[in-house]
Parts: sequence; structure tokens; C-alpha cells
Amino acid sequence: MGFELERVLYETEDFLRRNLASRSAREAQKRRAQRKLQEFLRRLRRAGLIFVGLLIAMVAYSAIVAPIGFLTWVVAIPTIFLLAFMSLFFGKSRTEEHVSPPAQPARLEELAVRVEDGLVDRRRELPGRALPAADAIVSRLNEIQPHLASLDQGSTLAGDARRLIGQHLPRLIDTYLDLPPSARAPGSESSERLTESLGIVAQELDHLLEQCCRDRHLSFDTQNRFIETRYREDDGLKGS
Repeated sequence: MGFELERVLYETEDFLRRNLASRSAREAQKRRAQRKLQEFLRRLRRAGLIFVGLLIAMVAYSAIVAPIGFLTWVVAIPTIFLLAFMSLFFGKSRTEEHVSPPAQPARLEELAVRVEDGLVDRRRELPGRALPAADAIVSRLNEIQPHLASLDQGSTLAGDARRLIGQHLPRLIDTYLDLPPSARAPGSESSERLTESLGIVAQELDHLLEQCCRDRHLSFDTQNRFIETRYREDDGLKGS
């Protein structure tokens, strides 16, 4: 009876953790919605430019080369509008979401965005007790993105970041989710090991963020020491 009650409580905890989005998950979803809106506005702007550009081209042709008849305009304007509308669906979305790394190498900051979105999408498939570590990873991926953008893409640090973010983390999630459902049950050995591994990844991202910001920390420390040395014992700044 005691074992059965413990199992029910564990499964209830797991269910609540997976279905109640944390603050990190909500913020990640909000960032993704903003990226989707920006992508839509970019495509809408491109469609508008295509529509206006083709109209200008037709007007220029009519004025310079040969007049365009009324019937031609009647057919051409809906055709131009249709082409502009279809352009909304051309090209690959900049906000394509998946955990697995893309076939073509992406810049580190783009890779971090994709992996962050993919992890949020698959959050409910992870064991409940692994979610705090997963949420920490999501937060760190967002925090580290601007620093990855300024990182030398050919540096050793960039290579370490690419392997951790684009290879090791996605493979960990993918191989876990490939396990049969019985092996991923709440409290299973595989779930416990995933929780531990995600905790290690979160710690490694903390270390990576610290390395990326090392120069900024050094600059702050230098300015801090200067202020302390220059002004702490400066009697000229003290009130009379």
C-alpha cells in the first residue's frame, strides 16, 4: 500500500511538472512568438516590395516602350497580387524549430535559438524531475546567444560551444526519447540518468557563459578597482 501510494504521488508530481509551464518555458514561448511575428512581418514586407516593384515595372514599360492595354492591366494586376501573395511562402523560415542540428552549419547564435525552441517543444516529453535542469538550459541558451554572436566562429571556444549545443545536447534528448515508453516511465533509471545529464549540461553552459564573458568581467573588475583606488580615500569628494 505504501509503495503504491508513493508511485501515485510520484506520477502526479511528474504530471504536474510536465503540464504546468515554468517561468523559463513561458518566457521562451514568448520569445518564439515574437520571432514568428518578426518573420511574418519580414515576409509581408518582401511581398509588398514585390507587388510595388512589378507594378512600377509595368508602368515604366507602358510609358517608355509601348502602352499596355486595359485588358492586359485587368489580367496583370491580379496576377501580380497572386505572385506577391505566394512569395509569403517562399524560402525557409528563419524560425524553423527543431532540436536536431541543421544539415548546413549555422551560426552559433542561430543554433542556440533552434535548440532552445526544440527543447521547449519537447519539454512535456521529458520526466518531471528533469524539467528544472531543462528550464535552466533554456534560460542559459537565451542568455548566451548575444555572446555567441560576437564570438570568433573559428575559435576553440566556439567549437566547444557548437559541439555542446548543436551535437551533445540534441543527441542526449533524441536518444532518450527513442527509448520505449516503459524505459521512460517516471522514476525509471533512464529518467534519473537523463535528469543528471541535463544538470551537467546546465552547469557546462554556465561555464561556457562565464568563458564567453571573461573579457567583460575583466573590464568590469578593472573599472571597479580604478574607482576604489581613485575615489575611496579621496578627501576632495567628502563633504566638509
